[in-house]
Amino acid sequence: MASVSFSLELADWLVLGLYLISMLAVGIYFSKRASQSADGFLIADRNLPWWVIGFSNVSTYSDAGGAWVWIFFFGGFMYLNKIAWISWSIWMPLVCIFWAKMWRRSQLVTTGELIEFRYSGKVAGWFRGFYGAYACLIWAVVLLGYGASMTAQLLAPLVGWDILTITLIFGGITLAYTLMSGLIGAAYNDVPQFFIFFIASFVILYFGIQEFGSYENIVESALTQRPADFWQIIPPSSGDNSFIDPVTLIAIIIMGLFMAGSPFAGEGWAAQRFLAARNERHAVLGQMFNALLSLVIRMLPILPLGLLAIALYPAVDPAQPDAMLLPSGQEIPSVEVWGHMVARYGDKAPGFIGLLLAAVLAGYMSTVDTLLQWGSAFIINDLYRRHIRPEQSQQEYIWVTRLVMILMMILATGLALSIQEIGNWVLFINAAMIIPALPLSWLRWFWWRFNVWGEIFAIIISAPLAYIVWFVLEIREPFWYPAGILFSAGLLGSICLAFLGKPEPDDHLKKFYLQVQPPGLWGPIRSELEQEGLINTQTQKREFRLDLLAAMGGISLCLSATFALFSATLLQWGTVSWLLPVILLSGVLFYVPWLKSNQLAARVAADLKQVSDLPNNKPRRPNQTQA
Repeated sequence: MASVSFSLELADWLVLGLYLISMLAVGIYFSKRASQSADGFLIADRNLPWWVIGFSNVSTYSDAGGAWVWIFFFGGFMYLNKIAWISWSIWMPLVCIFWAKMWRRSQLVTTGELIEFRYSGKVAGWFRGFYGAYACLIWAVVLLGYGASMTAQLLAPLVGWDILTITLIFGGITLAYTLMSGLIGAAYNDVPQFFIFFIASFVILYFGIQEFGSYENIVESALTQRPADFWQIIPPSSGDNSFIDPVTLIAIIIMGLFMAGSPFAGEGWAAQRFLAARNERHAVLGQMFNALLSLVIRMLPILPLGLLAIALYPAVDPAQPDAMLLPSGQEIPSVEVWGHMVARYGDKAPGFIGLLLAAVLAGYMSTVDTLLQWGSAFIINDLYRRHIRPEQSQQEYIWVTRLVMILMMILATGLALSIQEIGNWVLFINAAMIIPALPLSWLRWFWWRFNVWGEIFAIIISAPLAYIVWFVLEIREPFWYPAGILFSAGLLGSICLAFLGKPEPDDHLKKFYLQVQPPGLWGPIRSELEQEGLINTQTQKREFRLDLLAAMGGISLCLSATFALFSATLLQWGTVSWLLPVILLSGVLFYVPWLKSNQLAARVAADLKQVSDLPNNKPRRPNQTQA
């Protein structure tokens, strides 16, 4: 790596030190509350408000802007759409409307616990324990290692430190406050972390505008550095830009429909925060707030920074801009573009470099604290507390959780040291590793006949099969080809094994259905429950229709807001002007049906509670007029 020659001044160290001390202070503040019980440590006693859920989730997805600036520098809008924006604009509203409330209704502690809640018998119990270890060691640790490697490569041009030093120092501080305060400390720490890297990005942009004279000049200069197809906003791509061909676009849309099953999205740390929400309403609003923050708000300064980077540093080959030229003529990897841009403006104000380092660390630490408490929760709740030492003291569970976090950090550091080509890992982490498991997001929730054997198959093959396809066989392009292989393997294998095995017992499925009330193919179970007077199918159908309308409105809102932001970045105000009415109408289409659905669900929940409170739990038919 090419290091930038500059040194931190006293003001920089003061800013950086103040940031690190404040993070530790938040951990200390919440440590007493988090240490009172294992559930307090793992799910914050189910007391997270919607705004904390939103900020916490978006902080976990974010960094100071360096990663996104590099992604934009390398591939433009098409690459953003390929990695996240198309599929995220679909799965985020779907998770908001359907999955967020189902998770909150389940009253679970981890997503791994769903295995025994949804399925029955010894096999489900055994697999829950296996899943706890697998999710922690395979998914969480891999993501930790990837995050450490990415952060080190962003910081290296600024401080000249290696991956090990960066991980030991800053990962160690993150580990310290997470050990003290668990989920609640991590979630509340994520709020100021979001604002730190958000503000820092705007400061860099301000200095860039000063250098070029105006933002319009930045845009004009950047447009000359890349071919026209690089700036295409709405897929599929055309001409020489092959980042999204029509078939790949279809594959990305399909992935978006199923991304609620992603272990690091709708069924990962996001689901953990839904489980920790104050109630169902806070879970849903938190996810929609997260969607708008992730897709639009956090990108307000980052997309213009991408334009600034392109204007400042020409690519060695504009068609494949994975390397860039410095003013000296030296060729360096384009992943370093953000670091060199920061160094360019680092002396503009006292303490600015310290603020930018704090911004990088805010993104990194918000990811690390989330993954540490998310991964360790699987071990303690689904393996240790369930199988190894049940019914032990709360303090024992908390201390074992802390030991697991330390082990995770050690393993992730070793992985970070072994990652060489970060570009391949960006796509592997974001778009390949979990594809075989994605069908579970529909099968386990929406189909009564699905059983534990289908679940086992999809989970076990997911990461290994994706690794073989991506790194061993190197099947990567066009994207729809590896995505089709992985998704088909997971879907067909899970369905076949489900049919080969027996369905789960009716009594177990009835209990699951009454508590979660999922839509979909639950005909036999739903019919029995209605005959017993425990549900009103007409009411549930109306709730589903309202949810479907709200989901369509949410998807339209996210897509139109995203493309409006992309257009505004290039100063295409004509496109923005016709997208604004679409945004407003989509917002109404989302909010009004969701509000009615939420009110209806609250009345149904109250009615079910009355049924359960009857003497001898005697069934009573719900009021048919309530809908």
